[in-house]
Amino acid sequence: MRLVVLAKGTKIAELACDDEAIYIGSREGCAVRLDDPRVAPQHAVIFADDHEGWVLEPLEQDESIQLNGVAIPQRVALRNADEIAIHDHTVRAYFEEPKLTPTPATTTSVAALTQFVRFQLPAGSSVRKPDEELTLRAGQMARLARANMSLSHCSAVESLMDVALQRLFELIPAQRAWVGVRRVNYGAMEYVQGQTMTGQTTELPEIGERLKPRVLDRGQYVLIPYARADAPFSALAGPLCGPDGTTLGMVYLDTGDSGRRFEAPDLDLFVAINTLLAAQLDAIFREGARVRAAMLEGEVAVVHAVQARLTPRKLPQWPELQFGAFREPGRSRCGDIYDIVRLNNGMAAFMIAHTSAVGPAPAMLIAQAQAGFRTSAMHLDRPHIYLRTMNALMYDGAQDHPLELFTGVIHPPTGRMKFALAGNLGAYIISARGEERRLEAPARTPPLGVDKNAAYDELTEELAAGETLVLFTPGVITARNGKEVTFGEERLVNILCDGFGQLASSMLKDMLTDLRNFTEAGAQPDDITVILAHRV
Repeated sequence: MRLVVLAKGTKIAELACDDEAIYIGSREGCAVRLDDPRVAPQHAVIFADDHEGWVLEPLEQDESIQLNGVAIPQRVALRNADEIAIHDHTVRAYFEEPKLTPTPATTTSVAALTQFVRFQLPAGSSVRKPDEELTLRAGQMARLARANMSLSHCSAVESLMDVALQRLFELIPAQRAWVGVRRVNYGAMEYVQGQTMTGQTTELPEIGERLKPRVLDRGQYVLIPYARADAPFSALAGPLCGPDGTTLGMVYLDTGDSGRRFEAPDLDLFVAINTLLAAQLDAIFREGARVRAAMLEGEVAVVHAVQARLTPRKLPQWPELQFGAFREPGRSRCGDIYDIVRLNNGMAAFMIAHTSAVGPAPAMLIAQAQAGFRTSAMHLDRPHIYLRTMNALMYDGAQDHPLELFTGVIHPPTGRMKFALAGNLGAYIISARGEERRLEAPARTPPLGVDKNAAYDELTEELAAGETLVLFTPGVITARNGKEVTFGEERLVNILCDGFGQLASSMLKDMLTDLRNFTEAGAQPDDITVILAHRV
């Protein structure tokens, strides 16, 4: 099967599927990663079932996943050319080669996959779980101790795999060895290395591929005395099991054309070697995660300091127009900024921005956004001119620093508003009767810094007496409770509609109470920023 991923009708990725489960979500590690705050870390999974072929199963209990235009509450079998829609993204599933233009060698049909999963072990094979008892000789213990010393000095996966292959050949008389490693308990291998005893590079043979479900999905060690009559080599395969039960990879050995046959003592020694290798691999991953977390914490702290310096200390107010604003720093990521100023002609200018960039970029982007906004306000530039200027300054050909921004000006006595937007920030007007209407461009505009020739147009709206303008960043809707349920845009809008007609401060206070109650036992990874403007 092959998957084609589209965003708003534009193809952004294409991948072939083998025997591994295909996770669709927003977090790193998902085979189909959708960069959308509305998409859960793991939103859905596609996997092969012995009876149904390829199956799609939603992992979120909502109606955001549709198959051919129909919401699916539970798992469903996929057919050729099915379309899976998740918010603005579409994933098309193809089983027939003519639909696409990949190389035929990378295509796996459902029938072939079913046969693969049902692979029967040759007669005389042994299967063992990692927690079964082992029998090791004194000489083996000494060699294992030396191997462990050399493995323990490895601080990177690549060096660990080199040493592991050397020690495998020293401890077990194999002709071919192969190691595959991944950071998470699903998906394809991120690191792969195979080698013959003479030092030549080698791939995982067909029988190793067929053993993957047993090794990776079931955590089994397998000893095959003879692969088949016409290829009488012997093979060992087993998982690299982390201390928390995750399967971090797989090791495969075979005897090639040496005529040697692996036996039970070889399997015991193989299990012991894999246990040592997995322990060091887990230590490398944990240390890497600790270093990345420390770097992220430092980067986030810098952005928080910049945000605190740029956040307005006091919001300007008008007799006819009252503003309220709130920003809470994200616990994992940050990139929000807002500003409200009184123009020389008495009008109210405002902006709210969000970036999904990582590293040091958010601090630079939010500073640029506010500096550009203040300069634009000083010259009484119209909103769309500010966006076009910012886009020209930010664009450098790279796609790693998008900035979504909503900006506008309001004439307080009449409520007439001019605005422009880049990207897709939340923007609504709540009427005096508690009805909402969304503010958006006729055609969705790209974030700033992405498209050099993007045209940002000026739009108009009127804020009537008793109505409230609501602006918010994605962090509000992606905040989660203890059950991993997101707060969601619909929930937020409903809360704001229930508070119609109130002053901005009261409306904001009620919304924040509901939000904090919801996320008390959950998570708020991203910045949360909300601006309210209530016309009296």
